[in-house]
Amino acid sequence: MPQKHVATEGTFHITTNAHGKIPWCTWPGVPEILIDNLVMTKNLHKAQVYAFCIMPDHVHFIVYPGEKGLSKFMHSFKRNSSKDVNLFLQDRSGNRTRATIYGDISIARSRGSATPAVKKVRWQNGYYDELIHDNRQRTAAMNYVMFNPLKHHLVDDIDHWPWTSYHFQERVDPLEIWFV
Repeated sequence: MPQKHVATEGTFHITTNAHGKIPWCTWPGVPEILIDNLVMTKNLHKAQVYAFCIMPDHVHFIVYPGEKGLSKFMHSFKRNSSKDVNLFLQDRSGNRTRATIYGDISIARSRGSATPAVKKVRWQNGYYDELIHDNRQRTAAMNYVMFNPLKHHLVDDIDHWPWTSYHFQERVDPLEIWFV
């Protein structure tokens, strides 16, 4: 069931999933493309990105989407990132013939490659958003985003998960102080 997005302005915690929960977001080379696209979208929309975490089958952000609003920000990110990831995967896969059907995506595995060659990846329709109202809620959302790899038992120490803004401080905006 699609989520209704009531608020379009403010600071949001966003979660968007890979279509079919196929874990393509952390394949070698893909997280860098997603981070670059997030920064590009931030710049295009005059937005602010405060935190992110790329998980195998979904991505979290804390973002102020800019004056164009959340829907346009997310549409731009998802359209451009999936296009760039698909071009990257197509370049890496070349002409492979052995294919496996996985959901509605055909995956061809190359000999000795850790990354499947995928004909096309895409994002699930829609996204989940939570409008952040106060410091308590913002702190909780930041902790959720930053420590999500621990929650999913992907690592025992957040220092060992490379795809969070914790390791890319130069790519995110500083958090401003909110007074209530």
